[in-house]
Amino acid sequence: MALCLFAVLNSFGQKNLADVNKIKGFYVFVDSKPIAEYESLGEVKVDGSDAEVRKSPQYQSVRDNLIKNARAANYTADGLILTFVNGGVDKAEIIKFKDGQSNKARAKVEQNQGVYIFVDCQPISESDYIGTSKKSVGGFSSSQYTAVRDALIKKCKKDFKDFDAIIFKFVEGGADMADAVKLK
Repeated sequence: MALCLFAVLNSFGQKNLADVNKIKGFYVFVDSKPIAEYESLGEVKVDGSDAEVRKSPQYQSVRDNLIKNARAANYTADGLILTFVNGGVDKAEIIKFKDGQSNKARAKVEQNQGVYIFVDCQPISESDYIGTSKKSVGGFSSSQYTAVRDALIKKCKKDFKDFDAIIFKFVEGGADMADAVKLK
């Protein structure tokens, strides 16, 4: 009980905390790290021979391929920490939370270009919506995650002022979006 109360008090007022989504049975951490203690069970890489990845190397197809490969490698795992390498091999660290961890879906998000990045997760802090920037289909030179993320951050910075976080929505075969928000 004391540990749980400490975790709540410790997270109060931190803008970089998020609740991550559980996708196909895994907590998925992108540009973020779990707060709960975990052990690493191994690593999987994106399977370039996968038809969906070859057809569309967009975020969702690559993420789903890593989830499929991780599930095949270790059925008992709880989550994945995804690492995307523009022009390289994307990978996922397979993790299992230690016994008694109550905050498995909680993550500390990273900053990129001075803003907090929320991918497949939602900020815990309340926020004020500033505006949305979109990537048109084929609008950037690459469909890989890091290139699209970085371009959308730059687009948000051009389009809006006074925001400190971006909530991304990647749309397979459609326009990727980034909501610029001001966290409270």
